[in-house]
Amino acid sequence: MNVCSRSIALCAMVALALFQAPALPRQPAGEAASPRAGMPEVELSPSVRRLLDSPALDPAEARLRRIFHGVWRASDLDSPGSVAIAALQRGVFDHPDFDAPDADVLDRADAFCRRGEAEQALTLLDGVPGLRARRIRAEAHFDLGRFAEARAELDAVGAMLAARTEQSASELTEGIRALILRQRMLDPGDAQGRVVSDYNVLASLIARVRDDIDRLHWPVLIVEAELLYDKDNYAQAQEAVIEALRLNPGAARAWALLGEMAVDAFDMDRASAIADRLDMLAESVGGVSIDASLIRARSRLRQGDGQGAEEVLAPMVERAPRHRRLLGMHAAAAAARFDFAGAEDRLADFGRLAGPNPTAHLTVGIALSEARQYAEAAIALGRAAEALPTWARPWIELGLLELQAGNDINAKDALAQAYRLDPFNVRVDNSLRLITELAAYERIESEHFIVRYRPGIDAVLAREMLPVLERIHARVCGDGPGGIRHVPPRKTLIELMPDHHWFSVRITGMPRVHTMAAATGPVIAMETPREGHGHVVGPYDWERVIRHEYAHTVTLSRTLNRIPHWFTEAAAVYVEDAPRAPEWVGLLSEALLSDQLFDLERINIAFVRPRRPSDRTQAYAQGHWMYEFIIENWGAQAPLRLMDRYAAGEREARAFADVLGVTSEEFMSLFSQWAFEQVATWGVHLPEELPELRLLLAEMYAQPDAPPAPTPEIAEEWLTNFPNHPQVLDLAARLAKERAGGRVDETAAAYLERLAVVRPHDPAPRRELVRFYLRSETPQRAVDHLEWLDEREQHTPAFAAELARQYAAIDDWGRAHAKAERATRIAPFDANERETAAAMAIKAERFADARRHIEALIVIEPDRVRHRQRLEALDRLIAGRSSSPDAGAR
Repeated sequence: MNVCSRSIALCAMVALALFQAPALPRQPAGEAASPRAGMPEVELSPSVRRLLDSPALDPAEARLRRIFHGVWRASDLDSPGSVAIAALQRGVFDHPDFDAPDADVLDRADAFCRRGEAEQALTLLDGVPGLRARRIRAEAHFDLGRFAEARAELDAVGAMLAARTEQSASELTEGIRALILRQRMLDPGDAQGRVVSDYNVLASLIARVRDDIDRLHWPVLIVEAELLYDKDNYAQAQEAVIEALRLNPGAARAWALLGEMAVDAFDMDRASAIADRLDMLAESVGGVSIDASLIRARSRLRQGDGQGAEEVLAPMVERAPRHRRLLGMHAAAAAARFDFAGAEDRLADFGRLAGPNPTAHLTVGIALSEARQYAEAAIALGRAAEALPTWARPWIELGLLELQAGNDINAKDALAQAYRLDPFNVRVDNSLRLITELAAYERIESEHFIVRYRPGIDAVLAREMLPVLERIHARVCGDGPGGIRHVPPRKTLIELMPDHHWFSVRITGMPRVHTMAAATGPVIAMETPREGHGHVVGPYDWERVIRHEYAHTVTLSRTLNRIPHWFTEAAAVYVEDAPRAPEWVGLLSEALLSDQLFDLERINIAFVRPRRPSDRTQAYAQGHWMYEFIIENWGAQAPLRLMDRYAAGEREARAFADVLGVTSEEFMSLFSQWAFEQVATWGVHLPEELPELRLLLAEMYAQPDAPPAPTPEIAEEWLTNFPNHPQVLDLAARLAKERAGGRVDETAAAYLERLAVVRPHDPAPRRELVRFYLRSETPQRAVDHLEWLDEREQHTPAFAAELARQYAAIDDWGRAHAKAERATRIAPFDANERETAAAMAIKAERFADARRHIEALIVIEPDRVRHRQRLEALDRLIAGRSSSPDAGAR
């Protein structure tokens, strides 16, 4: 499975299951709602309702409270000042009432700053005292790239907080927001304070406001959520933001943060719904939502649709031409279209507006990292880090990018700096642990691969991998059917992770997670195929899995990492060279007949954000099916020509039109027609000329002397008329088994053999036949069915091991050896399979293989003396053969 550069933790929260981010101290939230999987439907807290309904409130206070909690009446907004408060809450920063002189100057300045008019905000606040004024001035200076001036304001806030013992909830919340901004500019070695102490102060202040001063003060919960989100503690961030929304369901900042989390999690349906909610909130005060546009644009960027992001952003950039995040996202949209010159022009324009403010370069760097444009992303993130070296975020993103790209030294340097600046970020902590772990690993190399593994038992597998990997390279990169005909410019690094724990840490922060292996481009991480504590997957056919993952590495390299997700998955499945999985056959035929095939847009989403449990599997199966269709109808060169178009930066629709000569809609129509022809040969659905079994049964029961149930004789009579009727053959086999006491006999076996022919993708009759034949006096009859099952098996060595025994029984040592090797490929740490493989190798006179398996046994079972004795005996055998007079002939 291909893995992109940003977070499914957010999709799967794998890392959070292993390491919990530093938590702010929280008391039990008695009324807090748990975050739901879908669109959060929050209701106003009963505590707020009780307060608003309290007869103790005078009308003026009740009006202010309704406005504060976002549930005002139309009559409550009776002045420019009250409208300005409401507009700020709803995320509308260009409302005309912000220009009214009788609106609160702090609200006006806040709105000017948040729409990008930093200079006007500073003019309004010239000489205005207070924590909020200083916080807004600091944000304005930051937006203008005046970090010294911003730091001066923030240090003054720190001094004010330290000097005063009593502040209101709103004052303290402003102070908290200021200290959070100061963390971006606070060097750990600064004599005025350390990052750790500042974070502890933040935690204490948030807890004080939230739990002691005012439990209904929702702004502090949003600030808490933003802080937790910045530390990559997504679970608690969502908890805090939901609490805030229960206290003010119209708080646009809270909804915007939820929207960002949805995009992070690749939950684009939810992100879209939240953007719609933000639009509704803005419309309620007669405005438009910048945050909604940012969420929609970022959603499109994460889906690789730079042009779509452009279309979303264009009208909003015209409306708010100085908004820093909009401009940064606008530059990112150009970069995501691979218009790097255009992106540079937009970054230059941003610099003229905002000086050294790193926001735009950071946004561009993240977008390019998500698009796997590692070199360009590293440049952008490096510029962001250089512009403000004390801000941890650019270093975090740069370190994670370098880790994915396999540049461990660069990753360690960036992440060490990030940890120095922010020791509380969970992904930084996890990634540094990983780098420390990997530093102790050993390496072996071949022409095209490096294998890195933990010393010890994993060496058993690692030392066997290189010859297999080179065969994989020849297949994937060659010019055979489906070969990519491209060699990556650097060796591919295979990281053999010792258990699921370390495998999960290795892929933390990435949206596309496979259960056993994952490719980021030049790096493939895989969990060792072993059973026992710490292993989730157990044994698996690692050769097939790595062939799949290496196909991602090669297609990403050929396309400069610009290939659509479904297309790289389809190419990878194709070069697995395995028959279509039986469960895929039924899934695809059902999707086709029920008009549930994915279009070319939805299939990409289905990989990472499935709506139904079967969606991800269908995406793999359908993508492979469409890839087959392309090769069959346009030739083996067509996918490669498409890849080259992707490398040039063309979108899929344009590439399809140029290479295949069809639109996306025409392609799906043609594919569906071809797919119906394919399904007709699969034996899944009854041919039209055959009656349904239920109709035959109804006709039988309609007879006056009908039996209470069909008999073997009746089934045989039906088969006389319909000899290839799968439903009747299945019935006949079941009836024969019932007559034989519930077991397969020769009569039932004959029916099952016929059923296996008319249902060529159904494993069930073959499994029954294997069990019957292996118990019979002629077990060799099981071989063909064992081969069929083994060819499709990925997790158990049982079929291969049994085939080795059957071939050994007829002295076919070449095939016996080959099947024993396959069994050890699936279960390389299984001592029994190793012993069998060693014996078969000796019989086949493959002494080097025999030695390899016995040496593996010595590592797997170091206390078993007999393994060393067998190795000595093998050496004597080899020596005896070497000294034999006719050894040269052998």
